[in-house]
Amino acid sequence: MDFQLILHLLNKKHCKNISSPLKFTKMKSENILQSDLLDIVFDNRNKAYGAYELRRHYKRRLVKALSVAFILAGGLACIALFIKKEKGLKMSIADTEYVFFKEVDMPKEKPVEIKKPEPKKAQAAAEKKVAQQQYVSNIEITKNPAEASKINTLKEDVAISGQNVEGKPEGQVFVPDPIKIDASGNDIPTAPAVDKLTPRATADIMPAYPGGMNALRKFMEKNLQSFDDIDEGKVVSVKITFVVGFDGKLKGFQVMEDGGAPYNNEVIRVLKKMPEWIPGKANGENVSVYYTIPVKFTAAQ
Repeated sequence: MDFQLILHLLNKKHCKNISSPLKFTKMKSENILQSDLLDIVFDNRNKAYGAYELRRHYKRRLVKALSVAFILAGGLACIALFIKKEKGLKMSIADTEYVFFKEVDMPKEKPVEIKKPEPKKAQAAAEKKVAQQQYVSNIEITKNPAEASKINTLKEDVAISGQNVEGKPEGQVFVPDPIKIDASGNDIPTAPAVDKLTPRATADIMPAYPGGMNALRKFMEKNLQSFDDIDEGKVVSVKITFVVGFDGKLKGFQVMEDGGAPYNNEVIRVLKKMPEWIPGKANGENVSVYYTIPVKFTAAQ
């Protein structure tokens, strides 16, 4: 309101008798068509006062102000993203090739007792002893020495008959399975059949992720998503037990250490996304084996 009053007083109609050092410009009639609205408004007014300058360069000042505002907003957004990234996920996986949880109820395998066979020489001696006893028992001992000469002996000049005498057809012939014998003459025990479907706690060769533990750690770090609700210095531990099947596929996921539903589900989601593993082996055959992976979520310090 004061500014309009000053402009009104500085008008020619009200300042004819006032001597002022201010300079006023009057627009010529031939320049009206070439002038903009601002020049027409400030015609015959003091343009050096400041209002004319502010209105004349308003667009340039607006562009500068918006540029500075956008730069500041972009800088703040970049800083926020950087802080969020630094506060992201940190994961640690045990360096052991395999981990299995002790409290899991595993099926107990009954040990197979393998009887050690007697040496071949001992068997031969036993057979010889039985033959001697059987032969001795066939000899009849009499009190009269004259009757002892009645014992029949096999004569060497007796011809062997070529006639076949058929036995009774009612009998059954039992043919035992062949027995494997090593170089020392001992029987080689037959290994029991391997159960591929029933998971076991350990195996001769434990299952492994393709590429080893480093590849497993990289896969987990790449696919696990971070959580923003972890306070600084807080640690959320999750431990998942699963079965690596004899075909290398993962199944039977169980939460052994609960870190909360979001964290448990995230670890299981990444495990289901994994490629097929190298299955474990027992007695040279692929078997199903329990495997446990511990994961820790922490906030960056």
